[in-house]
Amino acid sequence: MKWFNGRLRSNGVVRVAIAIAVFWFPISCSSAQEAAALTPSQDLAQGHYAAAIAAFQRVLATTPGDQTAQTGLVRAFLETGKYTEAEESVRRFLIARAEDPELRLLRGEVLAATGKYREALIDFERAEKAAQGTLRLRSQLRRAEMLETTGQDVAALELFEAVVTAQEAEDKSTAESMVIAARALTHLERFKEATDFYLDAIGEDETFLEAQLGGGALFTSKYNYEEAAEFFRDALKINSNSALAHLGIARNRRIEGAEGMREALTKALEVNPSLVEARTLAALLDLEAESYDKAAENLTNALRVNPNSLEAHSLRAAMFYLQNRAADQEAEEKATLAINPRYGALYETIAHFSTNTRRYSQAVAFLRRAIDLNPKSWSAHLDLGTALMRTGMTVEGRAAIETSFKGDPFNLWAKNTLDLLDAMDEYKETTRGVFLIKTAAKETEVLATYAGDLLEEASRSLAAKYKFTPKTPIWVEMFPN
Repeated sequence: MKWFNGRLRSNGVVRVAIAIAVFWFPISCSSAQEAAALTPSQDLAQGHYAAAIAAFQRVLATTPGDQTAQTGLVRAFLETGKYTEAEESVRRFLIARAEDPELRLLRGEVLAATGKYREALIDFERAEKAAQGTLRLRSQLRRAEMLETTGQDVAALELFEAVVTAQEAEDKSTAESMVIAARALTHLERFKEATDFYLDAIGEDETFLEAQLGGGALFTSKYNYEEAAEFFRDALKINSNSALAHLGIARNRRIEGAEGMREALTKALEVNPSLVEARTLAALLDLEAESYDKAAENLTNALRVNPNSLEAHSLRAAMFYLQNRAADQEAEEKATLAINPRYGALYETIAHFSTNTRRYSQAVAFLRRAIDLNPKSWSAHLDLGTALMRTGMTVEGRAAIETSFKGDPFNLWAKNTLDLLDAMDEYKETTRGVFLIKTAAKETEVLATYAGDLLEEASRSLAAKYKFTPKTPIWVEMFPN
């Protein structure tokens, strides 16, 4: 099944994108020709952050009210994870320009990055009221995303709709406004419409970093790893020091199983040691490797930056689950849901590690809780269906996967699993002791007999060796090569 097709433009294939960047930097890369000296804004756009910070500070030393230098300095601090410096700078700049919408929006970004969600909401709203045009659209978008982060889904959806309506009413769209609309449409799960906005945005300005990052994230999430990698390569051509681009590469390569994942993650943290999403990815990898001390250190570092990171709290709950620390796990679950009472991903995260440790019945229970909190989590429906099938509940499992695919028809895992189940409808079952053996009809007579002998022999040997008796019946599915 193909996802959204790319479209040819003068620079090659352009792919659909969703935006993941928390901060925005509507500064295009300068010409490819070498210049004798870059402006501070060009240094920022190309990822020369130390040079940009020093240059902006020199400008402000002689011209304290220079608005370009003020906003550029705050953005450079944000890109490099210097959130304390960013917050102090924007607070100082607001003394003279208290209602400046761009400064208010930037302050909201700093507050959001450090987990001060209520204060961020206030600043985004103040920016929205004072701003016009694209700046107002972005303020609306960020307020909606912050409402969603804190579990206020109804209000968030209304605001996402308002963003799309306002953008469509523009006389002339810019690459930035199209990306903003596409992000809103993505939250609304209107992916086909978002596709056109992203393609047009990249066509308008192929150096708009936010669109390239979002494209990589989208195709990674939809298992189109090769296309995703092209997006990230294009992003690094614009800014070779984009921490979000390196993080995107790490995520892409982790899911694909390709080399270079750790190197990309390390690079992201070199550029921005405070990037919480990179810290939580590192912690996830540590937990999968059962390196609990390293995972705890990464989660501590993440929560030091953002004490309200939902992902970090969820991973801590999963870590306590793996360590059989039930009281600590329960406390962490409560802490997570206090931030967002509808955050079903908490239990999806724990279920991931239940599945990794072969505790499928517990995974089913966690995933049911995830869906109770967020019935539109199509990934949770898919994982629930898979877990149910692993426990022999094939009818209910298939129904859950069909629910997932109906909600997200672009999920290749759901489609491929349903295709497989369609093919298995013709399979035959053979009972052999505690084993239920399913094989293709034309192979049943031969395979079921030989497989039954092997399974019974292996069962006796392993049960004696490990002093363990598994629950029965045990399903064994055999597929043609």
